[in-house]
Amino acid sequence: MKRAALRVSTLLFTAYAAIVLVGAAPIDSAVIVDSGSTNSRANQIVVRSDGTASITSGTSSPKPFTVPMATVTRFFAALPAVRKDDVPSGSCAKSASFGSTIRVKWQGWVSNDVTCPPPSTVSPAAAKDAQLLNDTVMEIRGLAGPQPAH
Repeated sequence: MKRAALRVSTLLFTAYAAIVLVGAAPIDSAVIVDSGSTNSRANQIVVRSDGTASITSGTSSPKPFTVPMATVTRFFAALPAVRKDDVPSGSCAKSASFGSTIRVKWQGWVSNDVTCPPPSTVSPAAAKDAQLLNDTVMEIRGLAGPQPAH
């Protein structure tokens, strides 16, 4: 009886461990880089696929915050789509005082400025991907709190 109970508990533990190991995806991360402008400091936001994030500006310590999983899911779905689309950068007039550039670094790739719309010649699907990336980046920046001024 003891041997059968031990065998059952060993099988259950092995099955549980297999489920946990298969279900545990590695944590991905991306960095939203804001170049700053004459009126705002440059900053970086590190976003992880588990919803943890932090913002750093200048020599400040990272300020942690949380991104809702729905936003994280959309953000990390947009990244490979925009990278695959390989859309050229559109023209984007910016103010000298307020015109920062916002790019995303992910798995060795760097996006175009997400605040600039893609050229009108891109496919509707590529334009939609670019807009999704822009929307999620802006949502994440809003969650990070006010961006530090000079």
